[in-house]
Amino acid sequence: FDGGMDMVRELDDITFTEWFTSFGGSRGSLDRMWDPIAYALGFLDCDHISARCMLTIFMLFAIRTEASILRMLEGSPQTYLHDPIIKYLEDRNVKINLRTPVRDLVHEVDAEGKPTRVSGIKVGSANGEVTKEFDVVVAAVDVPGIKKMLPENFRKYPMFDNIYNLECVPIATVQLRFDGWVTEMQSVERMMDVAGDQSDGRAGGIDNLLYSADAEFSCFADLALTSPADYYKKGEGSLMQAVFDERAFSRSEEQIVADAIEQTHRLFPSSRQLKCTWSSVVKLGQSLYREKPGQDKYRPAQATPVENFFLAGSYTYQDYLDSMEGATRSGLMVADEIIARADALAASAKANPREVAAV
Repeated sequence: FDGGMDMVRELDDITFTEWFTSFGGSRGSLDRMWDPIAYALGFLDCDHISARCMLTIFMLFAIRTEASILRMLEGSPQTYLHDPIIKYLEDRNVKINLRTPVRDLVHEVDAEGKPTRVSGIKVGSANGEVTKEFDVVVAAVDVPGIKKMLPENFRKYPMFDNIYNLECVPIATVQLRFDGWVTEMQSVERMMDVAGDQSDGRAGGIDNLLYSADAEFSCFADLALTSPADYYKKGEGSLMQAVFDERAFSRSEEQIVADAIEQTHRLFPSSRQLKCTWSSVVKLGQSLYREKPGQDKYRPAQATPVENFFLAGSYTYQDYLDSMEGATRSGLMVADEIIARADALAASAKANPREVAAV
């Protein structure tokens, strides 16, 4: 695996199209097969996405067969992903403070004004700004978040300054509720049947993540089927969810909904008999960082030049994509970095005594 990844890492400066066609791959194959995968991974097509990004996935699927298993949560991410993590932490006396925005990183500097050590975090509260002091600080945020959080003088270090070269891709997430089962293609009767309780998998349609080269949303799913615990509603049908990339971002929400409905009908012609009963559009101006060629050199390591300040997040350097899996991988890596420096960090904290507060 490591030897293969060495080769993959060296391909960050070219597009997947350049790599693929250099081995005789066809334009038709890119358009019909690989573009939908690229859009699903990074909201970019093969002409604009890094070969490293695409080949990382293929390498992991080939070497680690367990990584190719597709799983969907039974319901919403909050209920089935976040809540168990929160419980795990709170059972171990971790306190999570909401509505506590970070206003500043309180830090020490050297003679040149470069930060040397973070002593605490200035946070907003109902009573104004409060400074909380810590021995170690981990900034586990996304690209827009870290750009807002870092004080200006942190950019004196190239590692931090490079982060500002990372751009993010705008997207629009669309949800459409129908009065029947959109992806049911075998039986019109079953497509129209929303009677009774069908939350146990008896509903018609495809219970899986879907890809298509014939829609702007290349990756989509019927959440009422894939994650019924929270998204199935008795007496109602499909809840189609899809993500439009930047090609559609400037359109009005009404136009995005209309386009999503029309493209859904084009993929599943029988669904024209169904009515869209509800819709939602959420635009995110800065989603994943743009994984175009040449970005790996801007991605920071988890350990930084500031002795007790660490970074986590899928944009940091790790052998995966800007994704939940990448974020998890970065969290494991930053934990290893802190453990490796535990003695030095403890000695530094002892040399700089303070009242340590939880935040």
